Amino acid sequence: MKFSFILLAHNEELTIKEEIENLYNKIIKNFSDEYEVIICEDGSADNTQKIIQEINKDYSFMHLTSSNRKGVSKAMLDAFSIAKGNYIFFTDAGKKFDFNNFWHLYEHIHNYDLVSGLRTNRKDQKYRILLTYMFNLFLKLTVKSQFKDIDSGFKIFKKKCLNEILIKDPINTDFLSAEICLKFQYKKYKFKEVNVEYFQRNEISKALPSYKIPSLIFRFLKNFKLLKRELNSYSN
Repeated sequence: MKFSFILLAHNEELTIKEEIENLYNKIIKNFSDEYEVIICEDGSADNTQKIIQEINKDYSFMHLTSSNRKGVSKAMLDAFSIAKGNYIFFTDAGKKFDFNNFWHLYEHIHNYDLVSGLRTNRKDQKYRILLTYMFNLFLKLTVKSQFKDIDSGFKIFKKKCLNEILIKDPINTDFLSAEICLKFQYKKYKFKEVNVEYFQRNEISKALPSYKIPSLIFRFLKNFKLLKRELNSYSN
């Protein structure tokens, strides 16, 4: 079995060194299977890329980088496309998760095609917690989502199943993780949510600052009928 570990980073100069060290110290050094590590640096405008290149002298990982910002979804898709593991662990940087929680997901991979972190004891802003609740409730009522925290950025995918999902281009790239999870459910792949701790950034969110939320919601609702139609096609 081979594992691909993917860490997505954008403008993380304050935390990226510690985050990579934690990935290796809390997971990799205790990992007995064959693995690869992919640091997907998404067009940072600060010193993130320089720090990654410097720390790579002490570690052996693939550094997937771009000079221009791709956005979270495109960066994720590019990383998924080059990952060679039978399983893919994906998370984004920012010290939002404790890498020790990886092992809580890992113990379930032989029984499930997707193991997803369910954020508990959240330390982030109340408006973000409310938005998460409303989003999950909306999907439960409209497309019968069985996920409690569908957009969590701490997941292990079985690569074979993920490849089947990604044959078609995603409809809502702003909510790529959620769309992938819904397609796992509708294709009747086995999935499980596992409790993980979630912490607040020390700065503004890189992926979802508050000023972007209205436009993201508008685009999601605009394309929602297409997503619902595609999901229903899996059941027919």
